[in-house]
Amino acid sequence: MRSILASSAIFALIIALPCVSAESYSISGTATYSNSVPVEIGKIQVECEEFEYDCHTFRGMEATTDRKGEFTITLELDESYDGAEIFLALKGERFSHTIDLEESRSPPSGSVNHDIMLQQDSPPAPLFTGLACGGAVIAIAFIAALDRKPAPTITRSQQRTTSLEIVSCPICGEKTESYLLIRHLIVDHEVEPTEAAAIAEGLSEEE
Repeated sequence: MRSILASSAIFALIIALPCVSAESYSISGTATYSNSVPVEIGKIQVECEEFEYDCHTFRGMEATTDRKGEFTITLELDESYDGAEIFLALKGERFSHTIDLEESRSPPSGSVNHDIMLQQDSPPAPLFTGLACGGAVIAIAFIAALDRKPAPTITRSQQRTTSLEIVSCPICGEKTESYLLIRHLIVDHEVEPTEAAAIAEGLSEEE
């Protein structure tokens, strides 16, 4: 008889306990930089304060923004988590969010909206960075070209005067171009090459 009464008491106690069931809690929003540019493909992660024990169940859960910066994080929780504080971390910045089950149950969205705006500006686009680097290289090259001193120019008349300089052979007195004098001395007068070079050098020094 006693066992029957004990079993009945336990059954009645179980019936009397509130029914606790888990439900989905979705946080949706749009993440943007301070200059209103969407945060594309950014990882949003749930973080907790050290003593916020109700939050630790969700620590490390994450979602990734799409090309428009939109995201959705879905948590599985029950009534006991209502009012708990969690943080949404993105690119080194954290944003507080308080779980509000009543709002999440309200139609038509069935989720809680939480937009995120970072304090930092969006990074420059890769194309813009490449154009900037290319422009800097061109500017440096242009400045270097302006700073370069032009090489001295030689007129055609000067070239002609230099190449057609006429000298007299010291042996026969024949007129010949200066660059042909050594050949003339060696071939026509059979002068040794070293001596012919010395004679030609002496004539150039005299002039």
